[in-house]
Amino acid sequence: MSDVDAIVIGAGHNGLTAGTMLARDGQNVLVLEKTNWAGGMAATKELFKGYKHSVGAWAMIVLHQEMIDLLEVEKFGFETIVPETSYCVYGEPEDKCFIAYNDPITMANKLAEDHGPDAMRALFDFFQYMRIFGKVADKERLKAPDAIEKLIAEAEDVETREALQRLCHASAMDIIRDYFPDPDKHRTIQGSLAAMSIDGTHMGPYTPGSATSMAFHYTASDAMNVFKLPVGGIGALSEALVRALEAEGGEVRYKAQVKRLLIEDGKAVGVELRSGEKITAKVVLSSIDANTTFLKLAGEEHLPAPFNEKVKEIDYRNGYIQVHMTLKEEPEFTGHLAFTNEDKLKWLMAYIPSADHVSKCWNEYKNGQIPEDPLAYCYFPSMIDPTVAPAGYHTATLFSHYFPYDTPKDRLREDAAIMADRAIEQIARYAPNFRDSIVDKLVLTHNYFEKTFGITGGDFCHGLIEPGQMFASRPVPGHADYRTPIDNLYMCGAACHPGPGVTCVPGYNSARAVIADLAGKEGELVAAQ
Repeated sequence: MSDVDAIVIGAGHNGLTAGTMLARDGQNVLVLEKTNWAGGMAATKELFKGYKHSVGAWAMIVLHQEMIDLLEVEKFGFETIVPETSYCVYGEPEDKCFIAYNDPITMANKLAEDHGPDAMRALFDFFQYMRIFGKVADKERLKAPDAIEKLIAEAEDVETREALQRLCHASAMDIIRDYFPDPDKHRTIQGSLAAMSIDGTHMGPYTPGSATSMAFHYTASDAMNVFKLPVGGIGALSEALVRALEAEGGEVRYKAQVKRLLIEDGKAVGVELRSGEKITAKVVLSSIDANTTFLKLAGEEHLPAPFNEKVKEIDYRNGYIQVHMTLKEEPEFTGHLAFTNEDKLKWLMAYIPSADHVSKCWNEYKNGQIPEDPLAYCYFPSMIDPTVAPAGYHTATLFSHYFPYDTPKDRLREDAAIMADRAIEQIARYAPNFRDSIVDKLVLTHNYFEKTFGITGGDFCHGLIEPGQMFASRPVPGHADYRTPIDNLYMCGAACHPGPGVTCVPGYNSARAVIADLAGKEGELVAAQ
């Protein structure tokens, strides 16, 4: 007899979602977490006494209200804040800022006012084009997905088919230029669109295939381009899920690192912890990436050679830095950004001066160089959510793409500090008090996330957002239904369809596959409930 019905490896939001759904189905669930906190790469941590920082993911950009309702996390203390704006993208003084207002009417009026009616129409036409991808992706969201080429071939009409073909294989700039043909006009708008194409990729905006990431980012949510902040930081979702799991009789065990999977006669029967303890289960679900799950925890000897080769081909090259800071005062912007000091417009400032600037940073990165003039997203969550900092003080987190992925370990700290300083300067040159306001600072790279969570390459996507790694090819072709070549072993994290972001969908879908199999409905996902 097994010790438990189900073991879930990893207490991130997907692992906890899977565990909660299984516990609701009456299964005895044990979630094993390597660290001593919940949330994985979307956790709230007290990096500095009295302050809460969102480590890893930081905003609810792609979480559907449907999932919030299905998981009932609001009953367990989860709540979000929707600010007036999602971000303010800025560049040089001669360029108007691009501000993403969350109310569509306000957005349209401000776009027309700041950038002209032509820019307003172009951007809204662009978003309509993105929705072609979104409509198809949404149909695939709560099921084992079809292959991209099948989705294209079965499109409802020629126009949709041609659009999907481009959105899945063209470069982001191929699409952007359809709506913004002049690279010297509306540069901050173009920069913002281009930046969406590089998040979670090893690409630049002119790289074929980069349109996929752009379309994914703009359409994965049920409210396009709207950022929501969880009260108390990003980890509030996982903390609510822990309470939901425990209310159903499930358990989370912390500081319980899995050393290997226990496999007998081609079936997963449990795990062995680093401590040497063995725990048996009817099923095992892994919310960590495919490389770690199959090649390290399971072992190649338990898997077909062709499958192992597919796993080895997954691209995890995702270089970035995240800088967490405490501040003794708010930044005061000057010059062409002085207006952002009003109405909390400055809560998220993004230095993305143009699409070509994004491309310049990509070219430096792919040549192993730290970008000379890096992109920078800096947000100040305490301006929106006062629970994350002591009264009169503030938190700030800066994110920058394109920290050289292959930086030697003996140079990581030095090079990360160089890039962090360059990124901080993008804020400080327009907010003269910013540097002096910094009290504490911690610079994290992808290497930190790899070491802390055992995630290959520290890739927060668990496999990049590229055409060959999405839909039926996620995590590898032939295994997009959350099942694996090892019986009773399932995948339930961002490595699975629909991919990265705080969505809870991979965990939800995986639990449905397990429930179907336990009920004798192998090969199906049970109906959403």
